[in-house]
Amino acid sequence: MNRRQFITYSGSALIMAGGVSMFKSLDQLQTVEREKTPSFTVGLETEIADIVYLAALAPSGHNVQPWTVKIITSHHWIIGTDSSRWLPAVDPENREMMISIGAFLENLAAAASSKGYKAEIQIIAQSTKDQEIADVKLYKIGYSSNSLIQQIELRRTLRNNFLTRELSNEDIILITQGYQGDFLYYPRNSKESKVLTEGTILANEVQAYRDPAQQELAGWIRWSNQDSRRYGNGLTPETMEIEGFSRWYVKNFYTHQSVLEKEFREATIKKIKEQSTTGSGWLVLTSKDATVSELIQTGRNLQRIWLMVRDRKIALHPMTQVIEEAATAKELSSMLGITGDIQLVLRVGYVNHYPRPVSLRMPLQKIIL
Repeated sequence: MNRRQFITYSGSALIMAGGVSMFKSLDQLQTVEREKTPSFTVGLETEIADIVYLAALAPSGHNVQPWTVKIITSHHWIIGTDSSRWLPAVDPENREMMISIGAFLENLAAAASSKGYKAEIQIIAQSTKDQEIADVKLYKIGYSSNSLIQQIELRRTLRNNFLTRELSNEDIILITQGYQGDFLYYPRNSKESKVLTEGTILANEVQAYRDPAQQELAGWIRWSNQDSRRYGNGLTPETMEIEGFSRWYVKNFYTHQSVLEKEFREATIKKIKEQSTTGSGWLVLTSKDATVSELIQTGRNLQRIWLMVRDRKIALHPMTQVIEEAATAKELSSMLGITGDIQLVLRVGYVNHYPRPVSLRMPLQKIIL
């Protein structure tokens, strides 16, 4: 969910700012950069550690990075999940978490291939609540296939500055064809797009005032650079695309409690309304059911798309609230005429500029068991 420029700050905010230590204030102007963990600190060969690092650049709700990697041998791993990084308020069945693990596994397979390995992946979880999800074995094949390393490293979620022109036929085919499951594109002026726009706005209004969901969100926002460095996960003012003085202000003055205040909730809804009416339209991902294997495949399909759209300056913005809230999820499939299970809803659109990724990443020591 996007949080950007929540309050129009008055001159009184400047007066408040005067009391802040200049050293602290100036530090907040810096963006906390991703740091790559040296391979020797995790006991793996450099190219093997690189595969784990690249896999962990996958997307996840609130950027919780739910994955774990248990090393059986350097070429045999168990991919799992840490329950402390689940989102029970908005994802009680771990549906979205499994999709994130799927994206992780797609990155892993692509990164392994780029380094001359074949990744053999076997899904071992029977339930979305199982903490061991996939068995992975790497086999050296002696040659590298097409490298997607740059695409993995540069992938990012964008929330703002979407253009309103529709996707070209060529780009629609690129996005929707050749994948297991369905990728449905609804142009911005279609009746289905109107359903998704109105549903997204309604779902965000419900979720913004549903206290458990808002408390959960508040726990994953890293307002200060100090917290960004401490946790290495969650949402930051940079990933929420808060710009200028507003970014400096929230980094210095916002807290967990700020997210629970009425002004924040109202500003969130206002921003969602603005975003929902821009872009080329909506992308809906479906599957035949919500089994572990189907959810994992949905995540892999999503990541394949995400790794190819940047070169065409197409942005993706997951807006999952419409399927997280019962008030909108219940009738969504019938209103869209969809027979499968809706797993993801994304706003899609062209952008003039694709900035570099700024989302935090935990050091490998925190995900390798």
